[in-house]
Amino acid sequence: MSPVEANWEALEADLADYLARKGLVPSCRAGCAACCHGLVTLSRLEGEALLPHLTEAQQSRLLEEGPKRLALLREGKEDPRFPSRFFQSRTPCPFLEGGLCGVYPHRPLACRGLLTTGDPALCAPEAKTPKGHFLAVPWRMAHRRMEALWEEERRRHGFVVIGELAGLLYLLLQGLPEGRGEVEGLLRELGVLGGRWGFQVV
Repeated sequence: MSPVEANWEALEADLADYLARKGLVPSCRAGCAACCHGLVTLSRLEGEALLPHLTEAQQSRLLEEGPKRLALLREGKEDPRFPSRFFQSRTPCPFLEGGLCGVYPHRPLACRGLLTTGDPALCAPEAKTPKGHFLAVPWRMAHRRMEALWEEERRRHGFVVIGELAGLLYLLLQGLPEGRGEVEGLLRELGVLGGRWGFQVV
């Protein structure tokens, strides 16, 4: 089992234990896919683990959607409201299929950590989501797992690449350079490096 898959499984076990101990039952259900319209980020290592599980149709959607996401990021990476504007545009994840996640067993940690026990209708882009609607502890648990993967990626490559899901997976499909300078050069050329919401190379 890869380090990424190990962290996916460990987070699921940790979440199940936490929810059981607290007597919490998430209201998230198949078909309530509002969160699948948000801005999701992941690291190269997690993206590389996800790619082998994609169908040809999913890869084709990525090849179509990736450049669009990169263009949106290029225009909005400095905008403080970019994530909320992106969410309100109702641009679906390229893996959302008939209201369901098409890569559910292999979905990123960022997706796994977003849970609520509240009314799923309050997750919608047009809803005024109340503070505390999303559970804080599961998100922190997911973030700790992300940090563990960043350390593994740094050990393997010497640096970490973190970026928007569709854009990063698209670049991985195209063949991301190995060296840090080359990666930074490519992202700078695309106009998506740095800024508040752009790709980070650390």
